[in-house]
Amino acid sequence: MKVTHKDFLMELKKSPGRFLSMLFIVALGVAFFSGIRASEPSMRVTGDAYFDGADLMDVKAVSTLGITREDIQAFNEADTIEKAEGAYSADVLSDTKDDQFVLHMMTLPKNMNKVTVSKGRMPEKAGECLADEEMDYKIGDRIVVKSGTDDPLSDTLTTDTYTVVGIGNSPCYISFNRGSTTIGKGTIDGFLVVSEDTFALDTYTEACMQVKGTKTLTAYTDAYEKKVEKATDQIETLGKKRGRIRRQELVNEANDKIAKAEKKLEKGKKTSGEKLKKAEKKIKDGEKKLSAGKKELANGRQKLVNARKTLKAKEKELDQGEKEYRAGKAQLRAGRQKLKKGWSEYRTNEAQYEQMSAQMAGIEAATSQLAEAKAKLEAGKKELEASEAKLTASERKLAKAKSKLKSGRKQIKNAYREISEQEKKLTKGEQEFTESEKKLEKAKASYKKGKKEAQEKIKKAEKKVSDAKKKVADIPKAKWYIADRNDLPEYTSYGENADRMRAIGKVFPVIFFLVAALISLTSMTRMVEEQRTQIGTMKALGYGKAAIASKYIGYALLASAIGSVMGFLIGEKIFPFIIIYAYGIMYLHIPEILIPYHWGYAAFASGVAVACTLLATIEACYRELGGTPAVLMRPPAPKIGRRVFLERIGFLWKHLSFTWKSTIRNLMRYKKRFFMTIFGIGGCMALMLVGFGLRDSIFEIADLQYSEIQYYDGSVYLKENLTEKEIDNLDDFLTKDSDVIRHMKAKMQSVTLAKGKKKRATYECVFGEPEDVRDYVHFRDRRSHTPYKLTDDGAIISEKTAKLLNAKAGDTIRIKDEENGDKKVKILKICENYMGHYLYLTPACYEKIYGEKPEYNCFLFTIRDGYSQKQKEDAGKKILARKEVLNVSYMHEIREQLDDMLKSLNLVIVVLIISAGMLAFVVLYNLNNINIAERQRELATLKVLGFYDQEVGAYVYRENLILTLIGAGVGIGIGRILHLFIIQTVEVDAAMFGRNINPPSYLYSFLFTVLFSIIINGVMYFKLRKIDMVESLKSVE
Repeated sequence: MKVTHKDFLMELKKSPGRFLSMLFIVALGVAFFSGIRASEPSMRVTGDAYFDGADLMDVKAVSTLGITREDIQAFNEADTIEKAEGAYSADVLSDTKDDQFVLHMMTLPKNMNKVTVSKGRMPEKAGECLADEEMDYKIGDRIVVKSGTDDPLSDTLTTDTYTVVGIGNSPCYISFNRGSTTIGKGTIDGFLVVSEDTFALDTYTEACMQVKGTKTLTAYTDAYEKKVEKATDQIETLGKKRGRIRRQELVNEANDKIAKAEKKLEKGKKTSGEKLKKAEKKIKDGEKKLSAGKKELANGRQKLVNARKTLKAKEKELDQGEKEYRAGKAQLRAGRQKLKKGWSEYRTNEAQYEQMSAQMAGIEAATSQLAEAKAKLEAGKKELEASEAKLTASERKLAKAKSKLKSGRKQIKNAYREISEQEKKLTKGEQEFTESEKKLEKAKASYKKGKKEAQEKIKKAEKKVSDAKKKVADIPKAKWYIADRNDLPEYTSYGENADRMRAIGKVFPVIFFLVAALISLTSMTRMVEEQRTQIGTMKALGYGKAAIASKYIGYALLASAIGSVMGFLIGEKIFPFIIIYAYGIMYLHIPEILIPYHWGYAAFASGVAVACTLLATIEACYRELGGTPAVLMRPPAPKIGRRVFLERIGFLWKHLSFTWKSTIRNLMRYKKRFFMTIFGIGGCMALMLVGFGLRDSIFEIADLQYSEIQYYDGSVYLKENLTEKEIDNLDDFLTKDSDVIRHMKAKMQSVTLAKGKKKRATYECVFGEPEDVRDYVHFRDRRSHTPYKLTDDGAIISEKTAKLLNAKAGDTIRIKDEENGDKKVKILKICENYMGHYLYLTPACYEKIYGEKPEYNCFLFTIRDGYSQKQKEDAGKKILARKEVLNVSYMHEIREQLDDMLKSLNLVIVVLIISAGMLAFVVLYNLNNINIAERQRELATLKVLGFYDQEVGAYVYRENLILTLIGAGVGIGIGRILHLFIIQTVEVDAAMFGRNINPPSYLYSFLFTVLFSIIINGVMYFKLRKIDMVESLKSVE
């Protein structure tokens, strides 16, 4: 084995501490540099693998006129689309005992957006569902849903009750956020996956598409975004074409329905007319019948009256006849008695005549008297016979009269009975007539009502047809909304977090790496300078420069190469894993962390580390090898001691002890070591301060933005095309609402601001009552906190917006308006703002700019103090239930989302702080090691002079602590500058981080630095004890 090789191996055995410290500092620098740099692409690879495995869609299309199967077929035929499938979705409400959930019900495309089923199975029929695993549902639970709008649920879904048959998660929701909606409280709580037959819709609500070639690309990369952008442009063009076709289909369909309706209307008119004519004829016939019946009843009544009169007359006649009969009967009885008396007298006279005839027989004179008497008697007899005949005839006549009277009485009685029956019939006829009259009146009323209803129905039908015709004319052009993955909840934030890691990786690891490289460079330079005597000896023995230098170059190469390999092998696994795991707190459903090696970062970091170390070693070697062997074999002349500044302050210098004077002189004597130590410690202190400062700057923005800048509780967004009366009604409602203590109309719209070639999308905010804006938004300067007032003379814009536009107060910027030309506005003030971009205007200023009054589209509101989150949401639900309201957003939800996102950075920042602390530890160890190594003879001399180990240690520690304190002070200055630079580099365009470092962060950084220095001093104490005093007695020669 060659002597140089043996010397190399002996050097490794002799100084393992130096070798290992150099190896570890290179490993730490390379690990941190390549590991932090690799975190961003590893995050993208991990996310992309999950998205590809779940076949997450690249693009989603939604049309205001629905999406047909023909639309899906057209998308599938597009040359940029790999596959397209239709899907259904709807937002519904579900009440529980204590709360109300807003659920997003959706079907899944067959080959996209695959759900991961953690329990149970997928739904197979209507009435089954798979529930979001972030909800508290269990398999077997029944979920009852209802519509959150005025439209009935049956218009959208076939059933309102669902049984949970599975639990899972969707690649569309990688974090807690489920998006916003226009029902309920305005935000979605979870999703339900259902089968297609659950929906009662004729068309799909959305089309999901995958773009050709994106599976081979990594998500979030420029190549992926360009591919999707190209497909999106094609889909938009195709959507316009399909929109025209779809509109025409609806027009044709509507016209067909109108034609059928018109035909039905005409038929209805005809049928209705015929029915009305029949009814009218029936009524007229009824009226005629009633009129005839009425006459008939009147005639019948008159006949009855006449009959009753006639009967009365007949009855009178009968009474008269009876009277005459009774009189005749009495007269006849009297005549019969008179006749009887006459006959009695006749028989008496006849007896007397017989007696007289007997007595007077023969007497002539008596005979004549007898003849005269007989003649009288015969005449009397004849008269009696005549009277008797007359009486018999009268009796016969009276009998006949009696019989006739009896018959007449019977006839009258029968007539009365007949009249009574006829009267009953007439009364019944009159009742029937009255009923018929009522029926006729009812028929007339029914006819009128039917006629009116028929006319109204016809009018309604005609109006429907007319309205339908108008609607056909007013059928809007189909609006297509094309969204990509960036519109999915939290998808963009995952990419933005990866971007933040890239931004951190651009600056923080570079400083870290430079400190590590500088210390390793110093180590090798010191090693070469320490061994100048050995170099001189080797040179005197005839070894060439290359042979001598090979030992040091090999030493540096081996340490830096092993350190580099260790660094990137460990760093590119550990740092990305920790960072992605930290974000996993927020992105729960990304199952597997993929951490491939990124050889570009590894090669760059390793190359720079090895190159820096080798170049420094070669430079130091050839600087020393330039001298003659005789010069090199003697130690360099001690540095000339010079008076320090404190020596000129006599009263102070005289009171210092020998050790303190020696310490101060040594600090000034070894200027190279002084500045290297200060830079090393200062750099580490600065890195730790930056780590703590990053935490302060990032975590304070939520409090600053939503407690000091914007402190209203929410925004009520109005539906389009509301009338002033409707807006005033909502205004009155909010005024009377006991939960709302204040509210104000506002107009918020997205505009594009421009200055020169720079543009920025910004929210334009116009407050209805600018004098009260202080109750909602606080305009102030970030540095001085000087409050600003919004006036009619110009606009106030947010600080980040002004920075991106390179604008300042007093500048004039443009509000882009492609239709009516750009509008100019003067910047009055630039206000503190951390989230989003804002341009604030008064109504008068808006009117000056646009030439019209602002149309307010939202209300800002503040809920009463002391309300819980649930109470605030309940208050918001009441507002959202109003027909004028489109959506309600809550500031506390935005703040919570921001806090959740920032919390995931906490572990990342802890990693940065720990790494900076580790670097500080290694740097301090290395510098102290070099310091002791190059001053070994000096320290041995102190021991010979009687210094105890503790005193020698104090002699060194004192210098180290002073250098640590000075380095920490320098580190504070460097850290502040570096923190400001890094925070501005790390910022994304949509946000501005805080610029301040809190006092505790300074204290923690300082204490850690001092603590590391004390620990290193403790470790170095054992090395000081091993210094051999005999070394100081040896001659250099």
